Amino acid sequence: MKNLIQSILISLCSSYFIIMLISLKSPNDFWMSETIVKQFFYAVLLGIVIALANQLYKLEWPILVVLIVHYAVTVTVVFVIGYYGGWFELNNTKSIILLYARASIIYLIVWLYYYTDEKRVIRKMNSQLQQRGE
Repeated sequence: MKNLIQSILISLCSSYFIIMLISLKSPNDFWMSETIVKQFFYAVLLGIVIALANQLYKLEWPILVVLIVHYAVTVTVVFVIGYYGGWFELNNTKSIILLYARASIIYLIVWLYYYTDEKRVIRKMNSQLQQRGE
């Protein structure tokens, strides 16, 4: 449940960051409340899918395989949701490349967050085990 909530919050922040970047590019455009609600829905959906994809880390697969599959799932879902969310123009190659670049950067940041959080949990558990052994 914690993973689901974290993924949704990260997705919401990332999506609104993308909206901000789009708004900076087109300052005369404004987002209607209906558009914001749709973007919120897409961000929550993206967060749920990423939380489900995070379950891959519980498998007994090599970490490199898990990372590649997780990345493929995440970026594919970002592309599909981004298409419906209007995050890029399908006929504009630069727009698609920028979407993948942004998704990859966000993926890397999120992965680093989870990685450091897991390292912290492991250090805490090791410390508790050492205290028991003394």
